[in-house]
Amino acid sequence: MSPAASGCCCVGANLTYMKTTHIQANGIHHKLAYAGARCNDQTKTKNPLILFLHGWPDFHFSFRHQLMKCAQHNYFAVAPDMRGYGGTSAPTTTEEYNVYTLCNDVLGIMHALGYEQCFLVGHDWGAWLAWHMCLIYPDAVVAVCALSVPYVMHRPKGLLTHLKQKYGNCIGGTLQEKQGSKFNYMLHHNLPHVAEEYDKNVREALYRIYGYIKGVTECDDPEIDTVKMFVLDEKHGKFAGDLTAKNAPGLWKRLPRPKALPAWIPESDFERYVSEFERTGFSGGLHWYQTPDLNWGLTRHLNGTKITQPVLFICGDLDVVIKTHGGANSVETQLVTSCPRLHKCVILEGCGHW
Repeated sequence: MSPAASGCCCVGANLTYMKTTHIQANGIHHKLAYAGARCNDQTKTKNPLILFLHGWPDFHFSFRHQLMKCAQHNYFAVAPDMRGYGGTSAPTTTEEYNVYTLCNDVLGIMHALGYEQCFLVGHDWGAWLAWHMCLIYPDAVVAVCALSVPYVMHRPKGLLTHLKQKYGNCIGGTLQEKQGSKFNYMLHHNLPHVAEEYDKNVREALYRIYGYIKGVTECDDPEIDTVKMFVLDEKHGKFAGDLTAKNAPGLWKRLPRPKALPAWIPESDFERYVSEFERTGFSGGLHWYQTPDLNWGLTRHLNGTKITQPVLFICGDLDVVIKTHGGANSVETQLVTSCPRLHKCVILEGCGHW
């Protein structure tokens, strides 16, 4: 472990670029990127900790700019590779990605760094996890900044159950139900062999996921334009073999292909993402999509609970996640009710999920 992550010392401060270190917490190995130090050189007091929690498909690298900015303002800024991603352990069973285990990862990292409390910043699944840290370990969270994924106070059923009812049961349904099911990427992430298919299409999947914003991005047409989850075998005009991800092309063929990467992700940075996911594969991160119903059952007693910590929420008005929640104005209205200490809801015009 680096000096900045062990003991209350005033060495290890880094204000020019993030560094990385490794720790053990909650029974697994974690890779952390960080900037700044635990202690302030001038005051000899502990700097406040900010943990940055990424989502899918991502790793610590996405928070490189924020780490540096926070370090320059005397915060100890840390971005873990989340469980299943990058240089952090990737357990192989879905149950090992349940909400309590993930929260214990965050708590364990915090304690390993010598803190009892921290600020949380989360994007995508990282935002979802930050919300649940507020609920499950409220005393550990000073304040939360969530990006792209709003807090949902009431869920009458598990998310996968809801999606199967809306799009058809492609996971555990009958053959007829599967054949009639419609594509939804979260359900697609639950199909057999989905990680293998993503691993075959790393570059194309990331290129389209990062680059496409509906109605904004100049694109070529997608190869697959059917709303059906499973695609007929062109040669025989029927479904071939078992209905798995091998018969259900993913986002790398269903999203229109941008003619160029967006300005926020230079080619060199994009190559970092491609290299990382070619090295690690997608399996670990996809487990997060396979636990929503499990997590709903584990947290039913928290249904209807408000977030009591100070909250900053940031999203793009073109983010497809925000649109599924009724749009930016609807999200802000919901947050005013569910987060009594909402400091601000920032809506970035013309911006998508990234």
